[in-house]
Amino acid sequence: MNKNQAIKKLSEEFVVLKEAEKTVFSRIVNKLLQVNFITRKKIADANDYRFVLAYKEIFEAYFCLSDFELIIERHEEVLYIKNISNFNHLRLRKAESILLLIIRMLYQSKMNVITLDENVEIYLSEVHDELTKVGYLDNKRMTKETLKPSLQLLKSYNIIDYMDSKLNDDARIKIYPTILYVIRTDSIKELLDHIDDYVKGGNVNEEVDED
Repeated sequence: MNKNQAIKKLSEEFVVLKEAEKTVFSRIVNKLLQVNFITRKKIADANDYRFVLAYKEIFEAYFCLSDFELIIERHEEVLYIKNISNFNHLRLRKAESILLLIIRMLYQSKMNVITLDENVEIYLSEVHDELTKVGYLDNKRMTKETLKPSLQLLKSYNIIDYMDSKLNDDARIKIYPTILYVIRTDSIKELLDHIDDYVKGGNVNEEVDED
C-alpha cells in the first residue's frame, strides 16, 4: 500500500466508523506507538488484538502514512509496528541486554514443554541461576536496583509481566511470545554467544543496540 492508497482507504473507511470505534482506534494507535507490541496472550490486550484484526486495513493505511508497517504474526497471536526507515530503535544498556537474552533463552527452553494455549512462566531464581552460569558480574547476583528497572522496561513493552514488586527468588515472570520478534533466533548456542559477548565486553552501563 502506498501513501495515496492509504489516504484513499482512510477517507473511505475510517470516516464511516462509529464514534466509539474511532475512539478505540485512536487509543490502540497510541498504544502501539508507545509499547510497540500487542499480544492476545495478555488478557488486557486480547480485545485490542481482535480489534486490530477486524480493522486491519485501516490500521495499515494509518501507519503507512507515518512510514510504519503493521506486522501480524497470527501463529503466535502477536502484532507490532516496524518503522520502514529503521528509526525508533530502542537503545538498551548492557545489563538490560543481558537480562533480555537470558529471558529469551529461558523462553526457548520452556517452549518445548508447554502447549500452544499456555503461557511461558519462569521464576526469578532461574534468571539468577543463568546469570551465574554465564559469569555475569563475577558470579554475583544482579542487584534489585539494576534488576527492577530492567524488568520494568521489558514489561512496559509487553515482553514480560510480573506481579511481585519485592522481586524475591520465587517471583514468577510471565514471558509473552512478543520476545520472539525482539530477538530473532531459536538457537540456544547463538543466544549464549551473544550473552558471552556482552558479559566479556565493556562497562556495565555501556549502551548497546537491540532491534
